[in-house]
Amino acid sequence: MCRYNLRMEDGLWTVIDATTQRPAELNGVQMARMTWREACDMVDILNNLDRLSFLSKRYESSASTVA
Repeated sequence: MCRYNLRMEDGLWTVIDATTQRPAELNGVQMARMTWREACDMVDILNNLDRLSFLSKRYESSASTVA
């Protein structure tokens, strides 16, 4: 399941964090009031970053149990 999704607000798009149901933030900037293309790109980027974070934590925990 993806953590980030899109929601249309007043004709523009907002990236929503599924864990908080609030607009996603990147470096303190809300991912809101974007064009469709910008919002889709940001959803892809944020979901990929979230996936990498999850996998690196999983790898770190499995590596520490082996050592």
